[in-house]
Amino acid sequence: MRRIGVVTSGADCPGLNAAIRAVARKSFDLGYEVIGVRNGWHGLIHDDVFVMQKSHVSGILYLGGSILGSGKDDPFSSETDFASFQTNFKKYQLTSIVVIGGFTSLRIASRLNDAGYATVGIPATIDNDVMGTEQTIGFDTAANFVCESLDRLHSTASSHHRVMVVEVMGGGSGWIALLGGLGGGADYVVTPEYRSKFDDILHHIENRKSSGKTFSIIVITDTATVDGLPLGECPKTGVGAYLASEIEKRSGIDTRFTVLGHLQRGGTPTFFDRTLATRYGYEAVELLKRGDVGKMVAVKGGLIVPADMDQATRERRKPEAKLFEYARLFY
Repeated sequence: MRRIGVVTSGADCPGLNAAIRAVARKSFDLGYEVIGVRNGWHGLIHDDVFVMQKSHVSGILYLGGSILGSGKDDPFSSETDFASFQTNFKKYQLTSIVVIGGFTSLRIASRLNDAGYATVGIPATIDNDVMGTEQTIGFDTAANFVCESLDRLHSTASSHHRVMVVEVMGGGSGWIALLGGLGGGADYVVTPEYRSKFDDILHHIENRKSSGKTFSIIVITDTATVDGLPLGECPKTGVGAYLASEIEKRSGIDTRFTVLGHLQRGGTPTFFDRTLATRYGYEAVELLKRGDVGKMVAVKGGLIVPADMDQATRERRKPEAKLFEYARLFY
């Protein structure tokens, strides 16, 4: 009898429950037992797991978050934690683990597989920064939320003739800012991949004003830097607040900021994320069935394919240069 452990690790994102549901249902269909691991790796380090039934995954497709809980524990953080992980893996007679998470979680999964614990991965993070796949679970929902937020901010920015600075998440990459900003009609996008110049941002705002555009919307990733501004030394309010303050100070234009923060990670997953997570979950169990471990499921050319997990977690995926060309066409 195969017993598959299911872990959601790291930061949460919309679509995790859809993936859990698909892993469980496909496993049940094959006659496998499924062990739910609570709160990320914490569950296997501190003996907090349960046997999953069909009832556990009924009615969860549309729910945000994770019914298993998540966390940032790492079984490799100490010899004691790794020993506890080994003990519980053996205690519950697990034959393999499906790890649902982002870059760091999949890196841990790859190391566990190398240590002899059969593991497959499902890439799930709003940051969309995992190599080897064209899209991760949660990114579509987060980018759609940014797009919708910009739609709403356009009306108030234009009514009051303001500059609006919108700070978004990104985990060190500019995927959310770039595509959320492109879809939402941002007037300028600042990401970690390119060091924007503060003078260029001001110049663009002034050009819009002189051409009759009485408002501007600037989107900035929370880890971005701007030449001429020491954003690394900004106050706890974040880079968005600091950038907005400096724009108003130097331009004299009324400027406000909005931090979308954890709103990007919550809520109901989009159709795309639900179906992507379902396909990922199904194919992850297929990998286990074939014994094709040390892999993660990935999207390439619209198809779900296996990708080497070690290769995929050596560096974070950055947006293609062409996407920046598309964005710059509008500013």
